[in-house]
Amino acid sequence: MKLFKVQKDSNNIQLVQPVDHSKISLERFRFDCEPKKNTWEDILFYIHNPKTKPKNFYSTSGGCLVFDEKTLELCRTVFEMSGEIIPIQIERGPELYILNILECMNGLDYENTVWDYYSDGTKGRILQYAFHKERVINESTIFKIPETAKTDIFCFADTKDREDEFYHIYHDNGLTGLLFEEMK
Repeated sequence: MKLFKVQKDSNNIQLVQPVDHSKISLERFRFDCEPKKNTWEDILFYIHNPKTKPKNFYSTSGGCLVFDEKTLELCRTVFEMSGEIIPIQIERGPELYILNILECMNGLDYENTVWDYYSDGTKGRILQYAFHKERVINESTIFKIPETAKTDIFCFADTKDREDEFYHIYHDNGLTGLLFEEMK
């Protein structure tokens, strides 16, 4: 099994932002493994950097994935297993979707994770992740962990058929806009 941290290719993808900036609230755009679909209100978004060539994935604040119709067609089953798919409207643009990941696994190996420490000796951010691999294997190949649920997204590969794993669906179909950093 291989584990990856999924990151947006921020320098090369379009950024979507709410047209009405007063709609941005910490709670609304905090994607931390809590359901939002039933309380999500229609918010009109716009492309902040329209000169950047569109990719299949887009960037926005929060620990979620924003993606296009092609990606939805290819990844629907995997995405539905990992969370909820929320359609969003783009001003003069394509219909996009947010994947709010609800799959949160207790898989961090505290002893082998490398931490940054504050001056008082308490643990700060994670410098190098270590996982209990047997704890993260699940139906969904996309997941989060409680320690970084607001920001970090992970996936695993090479435990199922390729067409059932997000990592392989992404690469086999030439999707664009994400980076996959392999974890130890």
